[in-house]
Amino acid sequence: MTWHQRNDNIAGYIYLFKAKGFHGWLPGCVLGRYKIGLSRNPESRLDTLISNQPPTDYLVVRMIEVEDMATVESAIHQQFKACNVKLEKSREWFDLMPWQLAMVHLAFNKYEARRWKASEIPVKAITGGLIALLGVVILLGHTMQSDVPQFQPKGATEKIK
Repeated sequence: MTWHQRNDNIAGYIYLFKAKGFHGWLPGCVLGRYKIGLSRNPESRLDTLISNQPPTDYLVVRMIEVEDMATVESAIHQQFKACNVKLEKSREWFDLMPWQLAMVHLAFNKYEARRWKASEIPVKAITGGLIALLGVVILLGHTMQSDVPQFQPKGATEKIK
């Protein structure tokens, strides 16, 4: 069987998995063990991870679609290299504090390729927005109309005693 080098510089997914309960109950409240990796099929990758890694439960924290998996994964790994856990078989595990996890989410936001398209905006949201805008216009028109002084004909003003 011939070995072919895999090209990961294509569109795919970057995932963030958490090893649940890895650091125990108390330290685990503050420190978490996370895997940042790439895959064309993250669900299949999670199944492989569960069957090949030490016994622990995994939680899918986040997955993003990117244009170039290898480049994005490398950039995120580089950004969090101080948190990297040195393992013999993997360089994708990181011990992250809550504020570092928030920074990982910001990095994911930065690299996420999937953006809203006009065709994906629900019709009900557009309709609701237009109705709200119409309501604001009517309210402003009514307010402006009540602020205009009312004029009376010249002979209609009599003093009331």
